[in-house]
Amino acid sequence: MHSERNKYYYAALFIVVFMGIKLIILTGCVPNNAAEREAPFEVTELESVMAIVIDVSGSFRDKWDADAYRMFVNLSQRFFEESAGGEARLIISQLSANKQAVLFEGHPSDLRKRFRSPEEFSQFLLDNSDPSSSRVYDATRQTIDYMNGLEGVTESTRILTVILSDLRDSESDGTIRGSTGQAMLDSLSAYQQRGGALALYYVANEEIARWREVISRAGFEPGFYTIETEISAKPRLPDFQ
Repeated sequence: MHSERNKYYYAALFIVVFMGIKLIILTGCVPNNAAEREAPFEVTELESVMAIVIDVSGSFRDKWDADAYRMFVNLSQRFFEESAGGEARLIISQLSANKQAVLFEGHPSDLRKRFRSPEEFSQFLLDNSDPSSSRVYDATRQTIDYMNGLEGVTESTRILTVILSDLRDSESDGTIRGSTGQAMLDSLSAYQQRGGALALYYVANEEIARWREVISRAGFEPGFYTIETEISAKPRLPDFQ
């Protein structure tokens, strides 16, 4: 009789202890070794990120060689001078019939190491473009989506996207142009909410009203965008204020 009772007693005790251990694990009272492990990859916080989207289609090709390259260099130097010593990223994209918009990402100094002359950089752009048309809306969306997906961006990161183009989208189908334009607008809205700024240069006069409306609908506040019709040696940059 006692032996039968002892058997039930120890069985019950085992169940109670087992359930207690399980409860402790579930409530986190016992340190979880997996949770204490460090993340396998560190994410470096970025101080500044700039994307420059270059129009290499037929409508802008000559302007790039004549004036826009100098503007590109000036913009890069001025923007990154303000974050000297901080972690920075430079992204290069292209607008043309080539469906791959983003061509380069790295530290600003990586661009100088990779391309030792303006001619070498220009050739790189030509080799990765198709000047038969300008996919302005789709290529802008791709670049902005790329910016939106960057890791290491914090509330204090300065984020700027520059577009050097007349911004004439060559898509002749109005339905397709409308859908790609809306997709671009959605991406720009998310980018703006992340604190991004926008700078548009050499915009065609007939495109000014459209892009002012795009900027307004995306929610950009004054100080976080600039839109100009000229290529200038010292272009005005958003002041992020």
